[in-house]
Amino acid sequence: MGVDAKSVAELRKRTGLPMMKCKAALTEAGGDIEKAADELRKQGAKAAEKVAHRELADGLVFVHQTDTGVCAVSLMCQTDFVAKSDDFVKFGEQLVKDLYENAPADQGIGEDLAGFTLSDGTTIKDVLEGFALKIRENIQIASYARFRPGDGYASAYLHHKHTVAGVIEFSGAGIAGNDAVKQLGNELGMQITFHSDVQSLTRDELDQDWVAKEREIFVAQAADMPEDKREKIAEGKLSKRLKDVVLLEQPFIKNDKQSVLQHVQEVSKEVGTDIAITRFARIAAGA
Repeated sequence: MGVDAKSVAELRKRTGLPMMKCKAALTEAGGDIEKAADELRKQGAKAAEKVAHRELADGLVFVHQTDTGVCAVSLMCQTDFVAKSDDFVKFGEQLVKDLYENAPADQGIGEDLAGFTLSDGTTIKDVLEGFALKIRENIQIASYARFRPGDGYASAYLHHKHTVAGVIEFSGAGIAGNDAVKQLGNELGMQITFHSDVQSLTRDELDQDWVAKEREIFVAQAADMPEDKREKIAEGKLSKRLKDVVLLEQPFIKNDKQSVLQHVQEVSKEVGTDIAITRFARIAAGA
C-alpha cells in the first residue's frame, strides 16, 4: 500500500533517517508510524552491532563554557568525512550542552551514558544506533568532563583542530570573572592538551602500581652502574619521569623556569587571594 508524504516526513523527523528508508519502513508497517519507528530502531541496533568492531580513528571534541562552569566531550568516528558532517557536529553540540546540564557524574566514559536522555527526548543509545543505520559507521563517545564549581572558576582550552581539550577547575573566593584567572585557565588548559601523558595533580594521586613499574624499569637501566650509585640514579630518573606526569610539577608551558604550581602561586599573589587547582581532565578524540 502507498503511504502519505506527511507520515514519511514525521517519521523522518523522529528518526533522522533518509526519506526512502522511512518510506520503506512505513510501507512494510502498513502505514503505522509507531510500528515503523520500532522496526527502524531494531534495524539500528543490528546495524550498530555490525559496525561496533570498526576502529575509531577520527573524531572531535566539543566544549560548552558558561560563567559558572564548563563541559567537554569527545565524540569518536571512523573517518574525517563523518567528523566534518553536519549531523555529527550537530549531535556533538547538543550532547555537550545536555551533559553540562544533566550529566550523571562530573566525569565519565561513553559506556556510562548509554541510557542518558538528551533534551529532545532521545537517548544517546538511540542516536548512535541511528547513525549506524544511516551512515553505516561506528560512532561512540570516548569521555567527558563537566566542572561547575560553586565558589571558584572552571574553563577549557580547545585545540584549534578540535581534537583535544584541557579542562581545569580552580578554587578561590571571588575568582570567577577575574581576567588573570581566566588567562590562567586558558594557559593551563593549553598545558594539559600538549601533555598527553599527564596523569594527576600531585604525586600522591598517581597509581602506585604504575609508579612501582616505572621504578623497576629505571632500576634495571641502572644495573650496569656502580652498585653504590644504582639506587640514586634510578630514583633520579623516576623523579624526572614523575614530573612529566604530575601537573603541578610540570614546567609551566610559557616559562619552563617555573613549575605549574609556582605559576599558580604567582597569579594568586597578583589576584590577592589563594588559588588552587582542584581537578582537571584531558578530553581527547584520538589525540
